[in-house]
Amino acid sequence: MLALFTTVVGSTLLGPSLSASSDHSPSNASPLVSSLLGAGVAHAQAVPVVPPGCTGRNLRFYQRGLEQGRGLVRAAWAGVNEDFDMLDQFQNVIIDNIERLTLPAGASEALVCRYTGTVDGVYDELDALYEEVANQCFMDGEMIGAMAAEVYCELSLALGGLASADRFLRGPVYTCGVNFEIACDSKFMGASRSFTNALGACLPYTQGTFAHVWDDTRNNQCIYEPPPTPATVPGDRLWGEGR
Repeated sequence: MLALFTTVVGSTLLGPSLSASSDHSPSNASPLVSSLLGAGVAHAQAVPVVPPGCTGRNLRFYQRGLEQGRGLVRAAWAGVNEDFDMLDQFQNVIIDNIERLTLPAGASEALVCRYTGTVDGVYDELDALYEEVANQCFMDGEMIGAMAAEVYCELSLALGGLASADRFLRGPVYTCGVNFEIACDSKFMGASRSFTNALGACLPYTQGTFAHVWDDTRNNQCIYEPPPTPATVPGDRLWGEGR
């Protein structure tokens, strides 16, 4: 995917005249080109701002670059099957490639506007993608946390409390997993503490002698990813995490 990204951006989006050059420093460009280069290498804001120099015909070049940058990220994301767990690695690959794009000395203002628009479009789409993934994983975590709390409370009230269970060690997580676990943990704690049904309130089963059972349940039910290599250890703890 790295090579594909570089090839597509270097030859299709920016054209052959914008391929890598040994001399592309702003000092060899006009004042307008220098200012646009500065705008292009800066990461995009929430809403890309059109550089002052990209007006008239140059504005069309900037806008087209913006569309191309966004579209390229969407196509690359589809190429990895929109796998939420790959988001962090995906972003790193995209950013690494876009930061290696260069402009040759003497590039026209129109081409620099196209370059700037492409870079802004890439970062703008990455921002939108990050927000989409984080929000969806957070909502998934909330729903799992609510369901887990309901089951825990229903069983606790019906049976007069649950016994201690093995506690699982949580594996490393990234953008999606972090948002999922934070939302799940928070929802489970809040929902279980406020839960009531015809048999009574669940609050007593979240504290006192049941505090560790309640916390183990929260931990286990809200795990996004277990460790890569599970291992049983002596005692009643599974995968090595003690209280």
